[in-house]
Amino acid sequence: MKLTQSLNSAFTKIGVLRATFGIRMSKIWEAFDRRDILVFGGLAMLWHGLNIYSPAVAYSVCGGILLSVGLVGYVFGGNK
Repeated sequence: MKLTQSLNSAFTKIGVLRATFGIRMSKIWEAFDRRDILVFGGLAMLWHGLNIYSPAVAYSVCGGILLSVGLVGYVFGGNK
């Protein structure tokens, strides 16, 4: 009897964890936008191409782009 109650309790907890994990993953998935993937994917390709030329140039250019994207997002508020 005690074993059955323990197993039922464990399975209930697993079900709750699975449900909350699904909710969290769906919220994370909804937080991403195609624009994010395009911006950071393009930035990664730009960094790689410049890194072949000169690593110092790659870090400077991509750092400046990330700084400007962050400042624009901060100034205009983004998706508050």
